[in-house]
Formats: sequence, C-alpha cells, structure tokens
Amino acid sequence: MIRTVLLAPLALLFISSSQLAYAAGNVVSIPLQRSFNRNSNILVARRTARTQIKQGKRLMQLAPDVDFDEDTHDVEPDFGQVRLTDATDTYYYGVISVGTPSQNFTVTFDTGSANMWIPGVRCTSKACLQHNRYDHDLSSTYQPLNGQFAIQYGTGEVRGFTSQDTVRVGGITIKDQPFAETTSEDEVFELPDTEFDGLFGLAFKSLSSGGLVPPMTKMIEETLVDEPVFAFALSQGHRSFGELLLGGYNELHYKGELRWMRVTRAKYWQVTMEGIWYGDGKFNLLSLSKDRDVSKIPLDLITASSTEAPLTDTWHQEKADAAAEKARKKARRKAKEGDSEMDMDTKRRHPPTDSSPKIKKLLPTGSDASPETSAIMDTGTSFLLGDPSSIQLISRIIGADFRTGDMSCAHLNELKSFWISLGGFKFEIAPEHYVYRDPVKQTCSSAWVPSYDSPFWVLGDSFLRAYYAVFDMKDKKVGLAPINMPLRHF
Repeated sequence: MIRTVLLAPLALLFISSSQLAYAAGNVVSIPLQRSFNRNSNILVARRTARTQIKQGKRLMQLAPDVDFDEDTHDVEPDFGQVRLTDATDTYYYGVISVGTPSQNFTVTFDTGSANMWIPGVRCTSKACLQHNRYDHDLSSTYQPLNGQFAIQYGTGEVRGFTSQDTVRVGGITIKDQPFAETTSEDEVFELPDTEFDGLFGLAFKSLSSGGLVPPMTKMIEETLVDEPVFAFALSQGHRSFGELLLGGYNELHYKGELRWMRVTRAKYWQVTMEGIWYGDGKFNLLSLSKDRDVSKIPLDLITASSTEAPLTDTWHQEKADAAAEKARKKARRKAKEGDSEMDMDTKRRHPPTDSSPKIKKLLPTGSDASPETSAIMDTGTSFLLGDPSSIQLISRIIGADFRTGDMSCAHLNELKSFWISLGGFKFEIAPEHYVYRDPVKQTCSSAWVPSYDSPFWVLGDSFLRAYYAVFDMKDKKVGLAPINMPLRHF
C-alpha cells in the first residue's frame, strides 16, 4: 500500500526588468528563467502570454525548460495544479511541503473546513506515529504562534498548537502561513483507514478555528494566484488521479457550461437546495418525506414517471386535504397582504429546460423562492448526508438498508438517476455515483447516509465526482458542470 506520493514542487518563472516581453509583428518574445523567489513572476509571464495570444500574436524564444501548452496557451500550465490520489473512492489527497528545508506531507483538501493542520513531532498518538510528522526545529522559517488548537470533525478530534512557516503547494510558495501542529489525534486518523497525514482547509475564514487565516485566503490576499478561484476534478477508481487547480479552472475538464450558484452564507460552501427527484418522477422527495411516515408512502407513486403516477384512495385524500389547507392559507395571506394573482402566477413560472443531459434548469440562479433546505459542497466528506426521513425514503426506493446502507449489487442496472436541485438547477447523480462498491470486499452500499445533527445536507465526493466543481471566493459562488476528465491510474 502506497501512503505517500512525493511530488517535487513546481519551479516558478522570473522576468527581470531588462527582459520584459516585447512584440515584433506577430511574434512575442518572453525570455524567462527559473527562480524560486516570487510567485508573482510566473503570474506576470502567464498574463502577458494570454494577452498577446488574444491579440493574434504567437510566442517564440521561450527558454528550453519553460512549459507552454499549445491548447490552452498557458505558460507553465501546471502552476497551481495539485495531483490528487483517489483512495477507494472515499477520500482524496495530494502533497504539500512545509518549512525550510521542505518537509513533505500528504493532505486531504477539504472544502468543508478552513484550517490547515499536520502531525507534529511531539504527537505520540498512534495516528501520528504512523504518518509523517513536522519538526519545526529543523525549519529556519518557523515561527511560534503559541495558540492552542482543537477541532472536532464528524468522525474524530485533533488537538495541538499553532505555528507559522513557509508552505508550498502546487508550485505556489506561501510565506508565514499559520497552521496547527497536532499533539493528539483520534484513532479514526490511523492507518489503514486514513492514508493522508493532515488536512488543508478550503472553506471561508469565518469557519476557521482560532481565527487562523486559511491558506487559500492568504494566497488571494498576497496575490499569489491568478484569480480568487480553485477547482476540483475528482476521479473515480481506486488509485486513480484527480486534480485540484489553485487560482483558476480548466475548461478542458468539463462539458457544456458551468452553472453558477450563489453561496448563501460565506462560511461553508453553502447553496440553496430545492429538492430531490427520482428518475422522471413528479414528486419532490424532500417535500414528500417531510412530517410523514415514509414507510407508508407507496413506492409505485414515487418511481412512476410524471405522466403516469398512480394515486391510491388514501393518498389521494391526503393530497386533497393538503391542497385544501394550502388554498385556505393562500386566501388568508392574500386578504392580509393584498397579493395579486398576477404576482402569484409570476412566482410559479419556470424557465425553459436546459439542454445539458446532466443538468436541468428549475429556477433562476439566485432565486428568491424559499428553498426546502440548503446543502454544502464538501470534498472532505465521502458520501451524501441528509435528513433521516428523506434518506429513509431514498433507501426504500433503491432497496438499501436504512441503518447500515447495505444493498445488493445484483440489480444496479435497474436503478435510475436522482436529480438534486441546487441554486435553481437540477443536477443528475447516477447509480454509479450514489452506490458505493467496495473494491476489496466486492460489496455494495448506499452513499445516502442519514445525519441527525446537521442543519444542512452535505454533498460529498459521491456527488462531486460527477462534476467539475469551481469555487469562487471573491464572488462567493460555486459552479458545476459535468466532468470531462480521462481516468488515469498508478
């Protein structure tokens, strides 16, 4: 079993004041040489190249060791790129280095948290002893912060103290980055369950424990990246490779157009969630399972298409009573507020269905329509976590045990896709993504997991694997599009 993949930090580029790019006819010469001094040098080179290419000029006379991508017209296209290793389709990790000289660590890049932590050499927990540990006494750029650190995740806790040092990720050098050295870690972080050493949080600063500045926030504040954006392309298949791109996104990694959703609260990457549908069924499972005994809902009602959904007498009466009560409330509200029928009709209108086969338009992005709930995009969570009532109904539909998630692998080809409405768009999640197949045990289980204490749904890797996900920290929005990335293995 390979635990650590060490990637050499990508070299940066340097442009001296006497070697600025110049244009002669349709040729642009950009003499570049390697340097590890400033991240901004490579950004200048890339922006110059992009500008000149857009003007119809072509690049020549690049130094022999400088990469130039003919397809994307990028100088050093790997700058900001982190290769992610898929560990049994349950989590992903990449490599960073800390200190001077560098000490290498594997970390999971987590959009559901905002702190960075790595095992400290003073940690004697079994989990720490099984992983790479950071020794600040060996680093000439280390500075103590002397703060206490403790954070509780859904599966375990880590404790330690805060430090500051140089961090390198994807060829980007972050000086004086605050983080935590752990002194104790729960057993959930032990091998073989957890191959990565530490965690690299990518949520907003408001979520950070101890008020530490998250690495991505610091990169943006110090202009170390092209744009205040990062993007994930998660692979599927044990030991396959995915990608995290810091400072931009790769248009070659997705199909169609990105569908942008507004972040409703800049803490997590949280968006509105309007509903879940099974196949081409007409019923929103979130609404259907709310305040109702889901064990009594007839499955033929849910699984039938929207044009042929049958209604039993009991169900028909229940729906009729609910509709009557809704009409009475509407009448009282109109009498009180003077709301016009035209206004109500306008609120009910839907725009045309989007042409993408994996994304359907439901409501305008950023709609003021009241959502059923909300959801966060969390690369640090393996599966899909939601309210127990809805998960129980979903489990019935796909034939999974509600409590354990166990299900047969024999009838997977008979299952349909679910559609999840987020920020006004419906996104497809196919059986290959919501059914987890253990590559070792050759068993199947549902990726839909009940959560009894979360105020929102958590859409983890099972969902995000189907999409190229772009996170914009400046404009506070998330963009999704069907992924288009070849599968690569060790």
